[in-house]
Order: sequence, then structure tokens, then C-alpha cells
Amino acid sequence: MPTLSVIPAKQLRSQDTQRKLMAAVHHCLQSKFFEHISIKELCDHAGVSVGTFYRRFKNKEALLPLLYQDFGSEMIEWIGKLENESFTTLPEAVSGITQQTHHFFAANRSLFRTIHLNSRLHTDIVAGDALIDRRLLYSRISNILLRFSDNINASDKPSAANMVIFTMITALLDKVLYPDITPSIACELDSVALCDELAKMLILYLQHGLD
Repeated sequence: MPTLSVIPAKQLRSQDTQRKLMAAVHHCLQSKFFEHISIKELCDHAGVSVGTFYRRFKNKEALLPLLYQDFGSEMIEWIGKLENESFTTLPEAVSGITQQTHHFFAANRSLFRTIHLNSRLHTDIVAGDALIDRRLLYSRISNILLRFSDNINASDKPSAANMVIFTMITALLDKVLYPDITPSIACELDSVALCDELAKMLILYLQHGLD
């Protein structure tokens, strides 16, 4: 008869504390940036003591790898929804992905800004397998475009699709996260017009190519 694995009470409490603190991080990120959130604020919202926090984490930045994991899970869910979209043409796919990417970024602005800044300041949170996973996720978006490979005019169609996703994500991230500083201020379009014009550029690139 197999032996049942029982998780010690101390470990269960630690996991529960971590879940509460991460829920508190996500709650606080709805109204402010990570760097403006205090440990006491997190603990008050999570219902744990500051002492308990420091027994579990060295500092607030120690939550970043966990936040990055949560970010990855949200991306997987979002990309899954994109993959289930019934795009019928290449222009429709480019336009739809552009609009939905902008909406996803805007709806999670504080979370994305935290990840965007801190992954550059703390490179260890995106090291190893985490970075590889992100590459696979972006490839999944590119593959949506490759459903219409007959309409992509490039000798290396996967590379062209990857370039479109890179350009799209880079442009939208800058505009959503940092709308009032360069280079975003070079574009005065609102979000609807920006998505429309960006999609037009990307469709031309795919359909007419630069080979």
C-alpha cells in the first residue's frame, strides 16, 4: 500500500503566507508601482506580520521571481485565448493580435512596468529556463501569423513573423508603460489609432517583404 505524502504544517503555513503576500502584491499593483509599495502595506493587506515577512523573504525584491512566475502564467492564459481566435486572413490576424496585445498590456500596466524595469535591474529573475519559456511563448504568437504563410512574402517566413511580433510588442510596451517620455512622445496617436497604424505597417511588411 503506497505511503501518503503529508506536507508538514510549517510548510503549509509558509505556502499560505506566500500566497497571501503575492495576492497582496497583485492587489497593490492595481493602484501603484512596485517601488512605491511598502513592506508594511503588503503585510497589512496580506494579514501577516512584518516579522513573518522577514522570516520568509530577505526584502521586497525577493518577491520579484515569484511575480515573474505569475506574469508567465498570465501570459500563457492570454496567448491561449489568442490561439483560439478564429482569424480568417493575415491582415485580420495582425490587426487582432495588435489590438489584443495593447489591451492586455494596458489592463496589466503596473505589473508589466514592474517586470519590465526590474528584469533589467535584477537579471537573475529572468535567467535560465524562465527566459527560454518566454521565447516559446512569443513563438506561439508568431505561429498564429504563420497560419497564413502563403500570404507572407519572405524567404524566411518564421523570421519575418518573429520580427513582426518583436516590433509590435516593443512599440506597444513603450507606448503603454512610458507614454510621456521618449520615444513614445514621438507618436501622438491615441490607443485606437496607434493600433490601426501599427497593424497597417506590419501587414505591409509581411505581404510585400523586404527581401
